[in-house]
Amino acid sequence: MSDIDKQISDALENGAEYLAMGEVAANTGLLVSPAPRNSSNYDIIVNNIDLSKGCMIEVIHSRDQFIAKVKGSEYDFLIFVYAPSDIVNGVIKPKFGRATDKQTIADKKRGLYVFPKNIVRSGMKDSSEKTFNPIDITIDGINDKEKYKEFRNAFHLITELVPNSPPGFKP
Repeated sequence: MSDIDKQISDALENGAEYLAMGEVAANTGLLVSPAPRNSSNYDIIVNNIDLSKGCMIEVIHSRDQFIAKVKGSEYDFLIFVYAPSDIVNGVIKPKFGRATDKQTIADKKRGLYVFPKNIVRSGMKDSSEKTFNPIDITIDGINDKEKYKEFRNAFHLITELVPNSPPGFKP
């Protein structure tokens, strides 16, 4: 990988965090902020409006394979941004991959996935390796190779952990 390719890859990883922050805020109405930069255990902090509940989110971006290299351990959710692309002469070239694409070569897994930590752990063959494969998710001892699809844009899982109404609130 050339220097420029590494710089672009690093920028895409950083951009994925901001994309995830915007998507969480837009889809949940919760307060979202970046984690302190020296924290390697999570990337985003999410709180409800009165700051009585919150959670931490790790963001992983991959542009070449549908596998996440998990960095941290103190997160509640992992947002996996899968955006298949190539870097050609310093330019990012997205590969086909939206669910509506008619091309036979389309990678229809492209998208944002919201996985709770326990689901991430179930998709790791070897926890010391910290490699999460969404296709390997196991729930109740059963591996369903299509289960990962249920976690695409599953921002509602965050609001189940961090409700936006204060405790005792009755409309």
